[in-house]
Amino acid sequence: MIVTTSNKVTRVKKQLFSKKVFTFIICLGIASLLWVVHALNLNYKYVLHIPVKFINLPTNKLIVGDLPEKLDVEIKTSGLKLLLIVFSKTNSELSIDFNTLKTNAKSQAYSISNGSFNLQKSINFDVDVLKIRPDTLFFTTANSNARLIPVKFNLKTEMKQGYAITSKPIVNPAYISVSGDSTLIAKIDTIYTFQTTLKDVCKNFNASVLLKNTNTNVHYNVKEVQVNFSVDRLTEASVKLPIELINNNSIQTIKLLPSFVTVKYLVSMKDYDLINVNSFKATVSFNQIIDKQKTLQVELIRKPSEVKILEIKPSSISYLIYK
Repeated sequence: MIVTTSNKVTRVKKQLFSKKVFTFIICLGIASLLWVVHALNLNYKYVLHIPVKFINLPTNKLIVGDLPEKLDVEIKTSGLKLLLIVFSKTNSELSIDFNTLKTNAKSQAYSISNGSFNLQKSINFDVDVLKIRPDTLFFTTANSNARLIPVKFNLKTEMKQGYAITSKPIVNPAYISVSGDSTLIAKIDTIYTFQTTLKDVCKNFNASVLLKNTNTNVHYNVKEVQVNFSVDRLTEASVKLPIELINNNSIQTIKLLPSFVTVKYLVSMKDYDLINVNSFKATVSFNQIIDKQKTLQVELIRKPSEVKILEIKPSSISYLIYK
């Protein structure tokens, strides 16, 4: 009788447990489905690379640079449409007629973004177009001139405490083609970006930056450049260096007091292990002794570009002359 009752209890527990598991799985499935539906209804940004061909190019004009084979089109659409666009991979070649592009006869610039062509047909879906790169094509007339000019990044930063820029900003392209009146172009030696102001910088920078052009008679083959630089946390370190007496052409014995200095510096974490005593060289000049100076100023004639010197201790030393 006891065994029978126990078996019944066990069967009831199994039935209840099975129902709970089944109910949990159903609820989980419904929740997952609702999450997917919600995610597909949200809007997302995405860049499409659409092949392009140009027809009816302007005559008696030379294009600055090369005609692009593809357009980078940044779109915004729902997750469902984006999923279909990405997986279909059926973007047809886009044909652009220069006769339909808006142009400024004085600037010789043809705007693609304002052109009347069927971009939606190429994508096969109705989407919001946010940006087209390149959005403008530049041409020069037969009597105009063009040359490559370097680009300089106009940067103003306030670093977060304990961080520093650890690489020289890289500008891509480093040179751009500038066309227009030859007299005006001859006066230009550098193209600057608009000033970029950054505060509390503590991470690597990578962004597109617009070029500054205040002369409508001078045209750039691009409107923006890509700029990136590295940022890393700094750590304080120190090294003890021997002091070397240079320019010594005397037969006298010179004793430096002290003969070592301690150099404190800041260095990024990634370069910490690359810096050692051989990375520095501390010297004093015998010319200071000739000038009968009572103390000699210590100078670092070799130091890594990756470090920032905080202190040289002592910064000046004494000496003894043995005849």
